[in-house]
Amino acid sequence: MDLDEIVYPKPKPVPLLMNRLRFIFGWLFLIAVPACLLINYLCGGKAWSVIAVWGMYMAWTLALKQPLVERNVISQGVRLLITSGIMLVLIEWLLYPGWAHFVMPIFWFGSLTVLGVLFFANVSKQRHNIMPLIWVTAASVAAAALALFVYKDTSWPMIVLGCVAAALLISSVIVLRMQFIVELKKRFHI
Repeated sequence: MDLDEIVYPKPKPVPLLMNRLRFIFGWLFLIAVPACLLINYLCGGKAWSVIAVWGMYMAWTLALKQPLVERNVISQGVRLLITSGIMLVLIEWLLYPGWAHFVMPIFWFGSLTVLGVLFFANVSKQRHNIMPLIWVTAASVAAAALALFVYKDTSWPMIVLGCVAAALLISSVIVLRMQFIVELKKRFHI
């Protein structure tokens, strides 16, 4: 197989049941979103409706509306990691502040570990799907470095996040070698 070859999966026809589920849940979500916002506004209190709306968005994007391109285990895992992280941040900011600085790095390095295992378990097939994992891993290294060196957050979860993310990034580059450079050239059109 040529390293410059771009491989896209052939789109599969969507089953009738899935189309019906999308239709039904689409209308339910369109009704539920303004209802949640209105009930939250009328009842007052904390903005729980934002978290409910984000949960519906997660259900829609992760379960009901799958992408045609980059529909693979790594990309879907990265999407789950990012949307779940945003959900945890929303819960921190809107409902129960004070715990995310400790919990978020644990969630993040656990998810990176699972994604790394999924990637390295089948490198030959997943090598074309490396870029979402590389972006998230590089962002994790940057976040851990920022927390450790600028904000002086030396909690063990942040240190472990930095170590896991750096190890995953370095090992991906070592294992992929030239394929990593080829993927970067494809991504940036060099």
